[in-house]
Amino acid sequence: MKDLITSHVHNIYLKPGEVVVSRKPVLVSTVLGSCVAVTLFSPDRGFGAICHAMLPTAPGQSEDLRYVDAALLHIYRKALEFGAVNKHLVVKLFGGARVLNVGSAESTGYSVGEQNVARALEVISSLGLSVAGEDTGGLVGRKLYFCTRDGDVYLRRMRRVV
Repeated sequence: MKDLITSHVHNIYLKPGEVVVSRKPVLVSTVLGSCVAVTLFSPDRGFGAICHAMLPTAPGQSEDLRYVDAALLHIYRKALEFGAVNKHLVVKLFGGARVLNVGSAESTGYSVGEQNVARALEVISSLGLSVAGEDTGGLVGRKLYFCTRDGDVYLRRMRRVV
């Protein structure tokens, strides 16, 4: 892991509600619990993007990047601006663990993490994209590294604290 980090000139820590969109080689790291991260990579355009979203659905027409739908649509629009086309976009989805004892709505029975994953999959499908790789759900958080240079994602699951 140390070699991965030192091999990148630019390292960025992504916080909830933030996105990174880059044509330059950048190593983006983040920590996910119930939040989700979606990565987009266009090998033909040398473009990578990642979002870190906390909640499933933005209220109204909000473009608040803390929400899965708004953040995902934002990085998708950026991908199109960089000339990416759907058939070449590699999409990956991570996070959505059941780590909080809140957010399990009585009406749905789904945790915030599960709702985040479901919303991400809905938006990805509505854009005509498919998920090439994912690591979602479960009971533990994840530490994630995304390389915009090649679209690779390195993931480490956190230990469960009892």
